[in-house]
Amino acid sequence: MTLWKSEHGSTYEPVLHKFGPHLDLSVVVMVAAASCVLLLWLVPPPLVLPALGLVSFTAAVAVALFAYCSGADRHADGITLWDMAGAFALIWVAAGMLSEPEHIVQLLGHMMAQ
Repeated sequence: MTLWKSEHGSTYEPVLHKFGPHLDLSVVVMVAAASCVLLLWLVPPPLVLPALGLVSFTAAVAVALFAYCSGADRHADGITLWDMAGAFALIWVAAGMLSEPEHIVQLLGHMMAQ
C-alpha cells in the first residue's frame, strides 16, 4: 500500500462540496480582507509579518488536520482542503522570509509577557 492510499474517502469530489453549496469567491475575499484589517488594527506595524506567519501556520495545521480526518481527496478537481492548507503554509513561509529576526523576538516577548 502506498502513502497516497491513506485517504479515508472513496469519492473524488472536493471536500468543500460536502458541506453545502460552493463557496462564493466574494465571500472568501471579504473574509480574507476583514482578517487582514483586524490584524493590522490589533498588531503594531513592525510585528504584522511575524503575527501573520504565526496565524497562517496555525491555520495551515488546523486545515490540514481537518482535511486528513475528513478524508479529503488530494487529487480531486477544484480547490480542496489540502489546497487551502498549502496556501496557508505558503503564506507562513513567505511571511517568515520577509520578517526581520528582531521583530520575531519582539513578538515572542510580547506573547510571553501576557
